[in-house]
Amino acid sequence: MKKNNASILLFLLIIILAGCSGTQLIKSSMSPEMLKNPINKNEIIKIHLKDGGLYVLNKWMITNSSDTIFGIGQLYNYKREQISEISNDFTTKYEQVNSFSIPESEIALVETNKIMNHLGNLTALSIMGVPTALVTIYCVTNPKACFGSCPTFYALKNGKWALMAEGFSSSIAPSFEKKDIDMLYWADDVRDEMSLKLTNEALETHVIRYVDLLAFPESGGEKVFATEKGQFYRTSRIVSPVSCVAEEGDCLSQIKEMDRYERFCGADPKNLSRKEEILLTFNNEGQSDLGLLMGSKQTLLTTHLFYQVMAYMGNYYGSIVSEVENGNSQLENRIQKLWDKLGGIEIFIQKDNKKWVKIDEIDEMGPIASDIHLIKLPSIHQKKINIKLRLTKGLWRIDYLALARLTGEETPFRIKPDLVLKDDSIDNEALERLVKGDNPLITLPGDKYELKYKLPSDCTFQFFLETKGYYLEWMREQWLEEENLKKAAFALYFPGLFMKKAAPEYKKAEPFMEKIFWESRYVKQ
Repeated sequence: MKKNNASILLFLLIIILAGCSGTQLIKSSMSPEMLKNPINKNEIIKIHLKDGGLYVLNKWMITNSSDTIFGIGQLYNYKREQISEISNDFTTKYEQVNSFSIPESEIALVETNKIMNHLGNLTALSIMGVPTALVTIYCVTNPKACFGSCPTFYALKNGKWALMAEGFSSSIAPSFEKKDIDMLYWADDVRDEMSLKLTNEALETHVIRYVDLLAFPESGGEKVFATEKGQFYRTSRIVSPVSCVAEEGDCLSQIKEMDRYERFCGADPKNLSRKEEILLTFNNEGQSDLGLLMGSKQTLLTTHLFYQVMAYMGNYYGSIVSEVENGNSQLENRIQKLWDKLGGIEIFIQKDNKKWVKIDEIDEMGPIASDIHLIKLPSIHQKKINIKLRLTKGLWRIDYLALARLTGEETPFRIKPDLVLKDDSIDNEALERLVKGDNPLITLPGDKYELKYKLPSDCTFQFFLETKGYYLEWMREQWLEEENLKKAAFALYFPGLFMKKAAPEYKKAEPFMEKIFWESRYVKQ
């Protein structure tokens, strides 16, 4: 890119960011009764509109149906020029006729300094601010190693609750919403009823459309695995590689079993996007329809970089998310290209002519739980099957690699929750939201649900979990100290250079991040 063009792009992003006034977000508690009588002059919210406009309200209320916000303050157009202001002085009775009236249908995003359930459905569009007092001591030590997760799911393993899966890890805003399929590999065999625990253990808002079980009847010890495209295949004759070689040498012992004894290495100290290769060799037993099985999850590299970019955006993070939600495709593409710089796990196979050919790429994000992926292989006639994995150093933990014979494609039984409990009490509203899907279930930090599913009788099943939704990360007060619009623009427009600039700081934190991450989960007191 020519220097003058690069300067123009940098300037444009800074204008986008700086054109939106920033407000530091500090948490305080507020009951629904207080909301109906909003007389605290410091209760500021920012409402981003789908047409690019912005309301900054210093007094406001919401209707009981949660579909309209009334308030007083300023209205700005997409250029952030003030076009209207209402500043009447009221005390106890809210005069809706002398206030702005903002229907939910016009709202793209809400920024607020309140952690609240009383925003109703609008909570699904709300970014919260988190003060240092709410953050655990582990996060204070290293704020960018704080626990971050999408909905986290537990199932019974040997009769005890065990972490099994996380949902839609890459869905960081409404426009990134998508479904996610995870194998419940370690779940106990059960009959009649399956139970899952759904938790929000991070400082995030989770918006969940559905949580469905996908069930396959057990059949003679054969296992079902899923491709990245959501196709399911029953398998037999699973074999381990005869060799596994990485930069450090032999890695066979680390990938022969799905046992959480993972193969991983540290990131490159000079370039966080630098690649490495893993070479696998399998004996070819002459079977057709083969697939590679890969159990993997990410390290905390993506989490750290995401938090770092959020910190650079600072008070303007909400404006960035709003721009994306309002259809700024250029900005959305820039965000995607930043993560693409890290990339997924590329799978190559060596053909008869000794050339390597790429056949697939695994790019499921998330550092919480390993998932097993199936990669269908083309027909191979050599005595040895040589496979190469190409991946970013320090980004992936690989738990399991094997070869399986595919015996046929399968269609699952889809099972929706039959009962939902919250704090050991039946929650029919949550059940309705998860079953119907029109109004999603919205969870806040510390929320816990138990979901129960009725199973067809007289059969044992293998289970997958299909979820759909998105999440909104909360801005930490500590991160605001690093606000730097130029650095935010640099990360989005020059991701390759950013990966080099960010390397030294990440390498300092890398040895301690896992411990801090797992010890900083948010639990409601």
